[in-house]
Amino acid sequence: MPKQFIVIIALSICLFSCVKETDFNQADAIVLTHEVEANFIYFTLQIDDFEAPTVPTGSLTVIDTTEIRFLDDDFAVDNIVSAEFFFRVSNTFPVGLDANFTFLSEENEPFYEINFPIEISEDGTPVITEFSQLISGEDLDLLTLNDKVVATLVINTTDETLEGELNLQSKTTYFLEYSEL
Repeated sequence: MPKQFIVIIALSICLFSCVKETDFNQADAIVLTHEVEANFIYFTLQIDDFEAPTVPTGSLTVIDTTEIRFLDDDFAVDNIVSAEFFFRVSNTFPVGLDANFTFLSEENEPFYEINFPIEISEDGTPVITEFSQLISGEDLDLLTLNDKVVATLVINTTDETLEGELNLQSKTTYFLEYSEL
């Protein structure tokens, strides 16, 4: 008898309790957010990979172009609310380096750049440089005009016999917001 009594009380509470009305017109106000991480650019370089520029500048350079065609798609333009680029560089060269990532449109117009120095290795042991850049607002509007990136690494020497290695790894985290379901 006590089990039946408890069941009757529980059902009574469920049937006669107050329930707040649900406003189904608020369905348009639902916003879903999501983070997507993607590898961006990665490579390992030795001194043989660097070339002397055509104009004497006192430095050796590596230039590589990578297509990122999705950035200027309607989906990206409409749903990316910010992006964070993270770079991790291990360097054993005993001279300074500079990293430059220039984002270009289909017409090769530069709309956005990321620049940072890479730390020197004094004794040939790997020195880690980490750099991140959060992009939002007007800068994000400029970023999503692009469909390729030109990575330029400059080693501040003309000594082509220099020993060392540079390992660059990077990723991008895109912060998405879907408001039209």
